[in-house]
Amino acid sequence: MKREVSATSSRRSAGSRPRILAGRWKGRSLQVPRDARPTSGRAREALFDVLQDSIPESRVLDLFAGSGAVGLEALSRGASATVFVEKDSRALERNLATLGAHRGEFEVVREDVRAAAGALARRGDRFDLVFADPPYALKTALVRPIASLLAPGGRFVVQTDSEAAPPELPGLALEKRRAYGRNVFWFFERARLEPLPPSRPGW
Repeated sequence: MKREVSATSSRRSAGSRPRILAGRWKGRSLQVPRDARPTSGRAREALFDVLQDSIPESRVLDLFAGSGAVGLEALSRGASATVFVEKDSRALERNLATLGAHRGEFEVVREDVRAAAGALARRGDRFDLVFADPPYALKTALVRPIASLLAPGGRFVVQTDSEAAPPELPGLALEKRRAYGRNVFWFFERARLEPLPPSRPGW
């Protein structure tokens, strides 16, 4: 009886694996970490419908990467490079190997996200897209280095559940919100500095 349950569970798990939706790896399935709740394919497809024109030749940072579904989707669609940040990178690295990703187009950082973001900022990395699906609310101490990691015109996309309030991200301006079932994406860009008022005689 236990074997039958185990086999059924295994088949269900394999059938529910996320797949790459477009590009060179279209249709390839991905392994996910144990107890992970990956973004639905519908939501991921909608996300890339918004981002599609900016993906080719872009540099992508995938925080809390898990299986790497978002960063791998970006590579499949023509991103030049993706940096994945994930402390438990076993599923991610199996996916990279199975897909045959080239060593020069990805980097796996096996550190806490806050430490990794700070290290990337210090070495001068800049990204056109930074994506985060955090298991908890983002904190100001984490956001500061992320804001500095955005290239000119870059976007920071945060995924939350539908009932979550908008993230408060100093230094970043909310561009738009998109909801797809339980998945909500918040799109941010670097805040524009307000111009100083013109000087007056005697000031």
